[in-house]
Amino acid sequence: MLIPDVLCEIFKYLDDRDEVVGSKTFRSLHSCLLVNRRWCESAVSILWSNPFHRCHKRGGKALVQILLNCLNHEERQDLLEDGIYLPFNKSDCPIFDYPNFLKNLDYYQMILFVRSWCSLLDDTSDQYVVAILKSLLRLFADRSASLSSLTIRSAGLDDDKFMLLASPEVTPLIRPVRNLTISCYFPKDNLLTVLAKNCRNLHSLRINNLSAYDETSIHNAKKLSILIESQRGLKQIVFSRCRAFINVIMPSLAKQKRTLKHIRFRGVDFDECCKWDALKSCTKLEKLEITECYNLDFNMVSPLFKSHHRNLKDVGIRSCEPCEVNDDLEAWAYMINTRRRRRNSSSST
Repeated sequence: MLIPDVLCEIFKYLDDRDEVVGSKTFRSLHSCLLVNRRWCESAVSILWSNPFHRCHKRGGKALVQILLNCLNHEERQDLLEDGIYLPFNKSDCPIFDYPNFLKNLDYYQMILFVRSWCSLLDDTSDQYVVAILKSLLRLFADRSASLSSLTIRSAGLDDDKFMLLASPEVTPLIRPVRNLTISCYFPKDNLLTVLAKNCRNLHSLRINNLSAYDETSIHNAKKLSILIESQRGLKQIVFSRCRAFINVIMPSLAKQKRTLKHIRFRGVDFDECCKWDALKSCTKLEKLEITECYNLDFNMVSPLFKSHHRNLKDVGIRSCEPCEVNDDLEAWAYMINTRRRRRNSSSST
């Protein structure tokens, strides 16, 4: 019989892989729940590692209810003080300690599911939504083994709910995070300050949709720079659809010059950006991608042509503007990629 650790490794290959036969969809990993208890335990740990991302919208209410069933008597009393009564029935006690399996948290999706559950109370007021979010975050912080990735997507409408992540009670939950995704609109930059203070061991950082909404946006860009500079060993950073302030953030990459291995720019506006000396200083860089970016100029990108990236193995340039700069970057990328192929050929020989 396979031991649980081996089963988990096998089940990871089934994760999110549904098989469609005719008009029916067979959810492979869910089928493993029905084999026996050992298989069930291994499959549950994977299914609940990223519950808010994996669960369909229709199942959001049930997901939140299962998590609330994990609350002990004292935690239920805290909710009761906020006007939320959760009756305790032994039949509702979860078979597993589901919060302990949490590894990846999509906080925006969590807010949507909690708001959906609050509709059962015939009241979706922010008071109840905040109370449930606060209770679940404390639950995760107390029982979660180790949060690996955190996704924060805000449209600026739920600032009070996002600021719950800045609570000292939640610090044990977010401190172990290794992969952070921030889709930006943050009129309140206190959350970014807390992230820079507590999340200092990121391996991967992704920044999406950074734009100039109002006069506070520049402060958020500066806070993002501090977040980058505060890292102890950042290996990968991705900028996607950033339409402003890349000139503010770019110099901060130099602080990670000894650790950054992969940098990607996609759909970035480089208007008035400084010269890419920070990129030139990243001597450990192995992969560089620049795709669908615009407002580049020769002076800006010139440090790349003078760099000595001995570890650089893969450069991808595509559909950048203006075309003249794109052509020069493509020629430089061809040279780098050809050098890599020659090295590989010499090694095999």
